Amino acid sequence: MKKASKRTAGAVVSAALLTAIAAGCGPSEGASGGNSGGTAPGQSAPVTISMFNRVNAQVVIDNNPVIAEAGKLANVKLSVEAPPINNYVDKLQVLMASGDLPDLIYNWGGADSNMETWAKNGLLTPLDDKIAQYPNLMKNITKEMWDGVRSVNDGKIYIVPRTNVVNHWGYMINQTWLDKLNLKAPTTLDEFTNVCKAFTQNDPDGNGKADTYCLSFSNPTLGSNTIWNSSNFLASAFSLPIVNGAKDTDGTYKIREKMSGYIPFLTYLKQLNDEKLIDPEFLVNKIYVDQDKLNQNRIGINYAHQYTVMGNLSKDKDSDKKYTYHAVLKNSQGVANDWVTPATWGGWMIPSSSKHVDDVLKFLDWGNTAEANTLFQLGIKGLTYDSYDPATKSISRTADETTKLASTTSTYMTLANAINGEPALIENADTPERLSKYKAQLDDAMKLMTVINVPAVRSPKILNLNQTIPDLVKKKDDQEMKYILGAISLQQFQGFLEKEWYPATADAEKEYIDYMNKLGK
Repeated sequence: MKKASKRTAGAVVSAALLTAIAAGCGPSEGASGGNSGGTAPGQSAPVTISMFNRVNAQVVIDNNPVIAEAGKLANVKLSVEAPPINNYVDKLQVLMASGDLPDLIYNWGGADSNMETWAKNGLLTPLDDKIAQYPNLMKNITKEMWDGVRSVNDGKIYIVPRTNVVNHWGYMINQTWLDKLNLKAPTTLDEFTNVCKAFTQNDPDGNGKADTYCLSFSNPTLGSNTIWNSSNFLASAFSLPIVNGAKDTDGTYKIREKMSGYIPFLTYLKQLNDEKLIDPEFLVNKIYVDQDKLNQNRIGINYAHQYTVMGNLSKDKDSDKKYTYHAVLKNSQGVANDWVTPATWGGWMIPSSSKHVDDVLKFLDWGNTAEANTLFQLGIKGLTYDSYDPATKSISRTADETTKLASTTSTYMTLANAINGEPALIENADTPERLSKYKAQLDDAMKLMTVINVPAVRSPKILNLNQTIPDLVKKKDDQEMKYILGAISLQQFQGFLEKEWYPATADAEKEYIDYMNKLGK
């Protein structure tokens, strides 16, 4: 596998390096066991596993002590390549087309159309006959999660789900702006509109310039429709689920473009744009650029789950003081619908070219233990934290340890981000005050929201529209954006849907509806 730049290049952790790091940092007490270095009696020599992972930019891969400790505990040598997170998806596409593949690859989209294509082209190892041999994979990954990643082409499993905690996608807001303008966090669409106008028109940052906006959006792939990646908190006000697998207000399944809230939601976005309340650069924002703009005081609201405020401390040291997390907006009936899919965060693919399939699965099996999860989330005792109580998730760190943590590890480093549905800790909630704030904001949000569990949808035709009618999908995205931007009328947009989109997706919609009705959900 080709090496990347020095900062994110593959870091081959040799046995000598492992020993040196272990000696310098002391044994990891963030993990519950493991050997103290080298190869234990009766243990086979460690196998080198090359790995391609999506890791936040603050983490330094070269000579990383957590990677070293993971290699020691799992009895492997890890060579990790981590391209910049903002263009990981693009780099992954280049990698998969290169023919020079590592042993383990993280796919952020999980069992998405990309995975299907790579599997169909013979690039991935089918895992059905192997996974039952690994007890931690079978214990920590539920049947629903495994079923949710089966290929729609041949029914086989080509990816190991990365378990996650359940994310409740609401929004994060600049609380200091709210306080200055004597406003409260919105819970309804009318309240949201009023806050949007105030954030844009009333100089919330106090610099005397008209340079702030209500919100922005972003998307992993430039040129795609940004609004469907980052607006579920707002679409909920229109009873419009962003995910497949949820029913419309009349209790039936439909494609999104036929749901009752679809046109009203786009029309509302058009209203926000007409009034210049949306960041005008939202069309070209890539993933997390909207969060960067929030930290730069350029926008006041960003979509977020319950962990985002504390997680944002790595970018803004005052995040817990400046921002608060809140529930999705209520619909016209006063219900805040929180559509929740199976708790996975992408997954791990093993290329068919790998000579170490069983060793990689053994490594992933170890990754689905509390030992591994604790190591990757907390780091190493004495280096990134002082003490930790797994029962309360209370952790103590010095300022120096907190600084070291940001460059050492994060939830992005985990092989499994939850064990039995629970994280090792709430990222960066490393003081009683922060932990209390996190719990209070989550409790308040959950009191407002109605959770609707949505199954993973594996209906082939609806999932493969990007492959079967790519030009029309792009045209549909363009038509949506043109309507929001005022370049076409509602009549023109509806004409496109009636004449082109609905006929082209009729078979896919029928298969999807039949699939969901058979599930009986």
